[in-house]
Amino acid sequence: MIARHACGFLQKGFHDMRFPFLTAPLLALSFAAPAGAEIAPGLWSYQAQYALGPIPMKDSGTYCVDPDMASRSLDALFNEINDNCKIASSEGGAAGYKFTLVCQGGPDGALDGRLQVGNGEAALSASGWTGTAQENVPVLLQATARRIGPSC
Repeated sequence: MIARHACGFLQKGFHDMRFPFLTAPLLALSFAAPAGAEIAPGLWSYQAQYALGPIPMKDSGTYCVDPDMASRSLDALFNEINDNCKIASSEGGAAGYKFTLVCQGGPDGALDGRLQVGNGEAALSASGWTGTAQENVPVLLQATARRIGPSC
């Protein structure tokens, strides 16, 4: 869910100032953690703060993580968000899942971030840019989520 928001933000954010699509999918992906993380299917609540250049935004809500999503790797989920966005690099470890998400195809963009998951909670911090090579703006994203129930 977190990744889906990041890619959507990069793809549409520069030209489209409506951002409710950003947080839920990105956070959903954060719940589908790499091997070793304890992420369970169910209903999750999320809160996010993000900015496109000087424009701050917030989003919150709930998202259902189904068993299929919970069993998949983050790289696979991130790469399925949008045909124009792919994970350029990633590394999992005790400090969390570090990634670089790159979007090409207009507008372009990139996010470098870290996702930490465990004990029914997830946290994402990412920064990057969106736009074109000639004109781009900074992107900042902070999001948290917690599992609130075993079923949706």
